[in-house]
Amino acid sequence: MKCSDCKTVSYCSKKCQTQHWTVHRSICRPYSPDEVWGIRILSNNGATKTGDPSQYFRHELIRDTKHAIFTQGERCPVTKRIGIPLIIYSTGVCEAHTTGLNEIAVKLRVEATDGFAPDMWLYKPGECLVIREDRKPLTRELLEAVYSFISHLMSYPILDQGWSSWHGLLNPSVWQMYAKKYYEDQENAGRPGFDYYFPPLN
Repeated sequence: MKCSDCKTVSYCSKKCQTQHWTVHRSICRPYSPDEVWGIRILSNNGATKTGDPSQYFRHELIRDTKHAIFTQGERCPVTKRIGIPLIIYSTGVCEAHTTGLNEIAVKLRVEATDGFAPDMWLYKPGECLVIREDRKPLTRELLEAVYSFISHLMSYPILDQGWSSWHGLLNPSVWQMYAKKYYEDQENAGRPGFDYYFPPLN
């Protein structure tokens, strides 16, 4: 079954489609190969409500195939390792001027080898734009779960050996277990949009 309006999302049943509507509604529109749904991440001072990562995320439709994100955006190494290939773009980083701190963007941009982001990302990113490299629609719920996963991983040592090694945790299986539990916890907390876990698993 596909969404009858945009025909970009498939479902296993009518029930799944109904459950997913709170997530899908804001990005439901006919698909165009020249468009891609991404997320704008506000800077640390960009949201009025603190403590809730979703307040920093805004859906954004990128219609311009010549947008700088396609030529100057940087791959997020950790998210690629877990099967969610993200590209992040910051005008502050690309144009080398300070535009403000962005903790979420920094964590998305950390290297898989050592858990640190490049220096220029620590002070300059400001607002950033994120898309999936595979052009699939990106939702706020998925990006929040990915950010939470990376934050959680940073409590583990970055070693070449050992059961708790950072490298051993950077794989789709660990991500999928974490994402399913994260979605369940958010649903139990009464947050809309987290009652459908399939999107974070692929």
